[in-house]
Amino acid sequence: MSAWHAALKDVNKDAKRVHPNAPKIAYFFPHPALFVRGKSSDRRQRYLRNWLVSRAGWITHLSASDSSPITPCSWQDFLNTIPEQISSTFSGDRLHEAANLFGPELIRVQHDIPSQVQFRDISISLADLASMDQLTKSKILWDLYEHNFRFELVTLSCALMPSSLLNEESEWLDLVRQIFPGDSELTMCAEPFPGENRGLGSSDLQSKCEYVERLRSLLALWLGFPPDLVEPLPPSASSARVWAVERKLAAFYVQCFFDNFGRPPILPHFIPVSSHDC
Repeated sequence: MSAWHAALKDVNKDAKRVHPNAPKIAYFFPHPALFVRGKSSDRRQRYLRNWLVSRAGWITHLSASDSSPITPCSWQDFLNTIPEQISSTFSGDRLHEAANLFGPELIRVQHDIPSQVQFRDISISLADLASMDQLTKSKILWDLYEHNFRFELVTLSCALMPSSLLNEESEWLDLVRQIFPGDSELTMCAEPFPGENRGLGSSDLQSKCEYVERLRSLLALWLGFPPDLVEPLPPSASSARVWAVERKLAAFYVQCFFDNFGRPPILPHFIPVSSHDC
């Protein structure tokens, strides 16, 4: 998504901009890079296996509790666990710490590795992970990008929304949910993998314009919103106008995220397609 990646390229990473109370770097879902840049193919495959087994449980945990994001080291420790050694790997204080972070149910789920898991509407044999096709791997990575983006958007909204509006949580959370197509939930567990780009990634101008305007309506509530974006985006806006507004919104979002959390955000991506569809 060019507008977003252009904004990421142009972000000002001057450390002086970072809020003095910025939290430790952490993610609500594993960073996709873990599954691409792991130390070895065995390590990456173990990460993938453990994530696929734990994914549904983690989504349920996030939906049922007020969970905090997890540091990269904790994600790596969790995803690198060898099921047969979980009792010795997570013993004593570390087992208690892992249960506090991920929930005791998730630790138990990871201990009992099944032969097959369900990723959205795709059945995956864990014995065949080494030969998994690239399209399926790309779909799993897209899912991580998308979930992280959604939860980071909520987190940044909490940081930049005026306190008077934060008290109306149901209202501004509805604004967040409306930015994403589907059933208006932030998480996606068993839903079929989308067959086309929708929402902000839509190739249909009218649909894209609608979702860019929804994003603008949310960000307009944030402190420091650019004054040149206060006017609503009309449904009849040209492609160039829609792209320009999205580019400015993305730049505002990316810079605000860096200033408040000390790192660039994880951005939305187009859905992966097979080489036959290109």
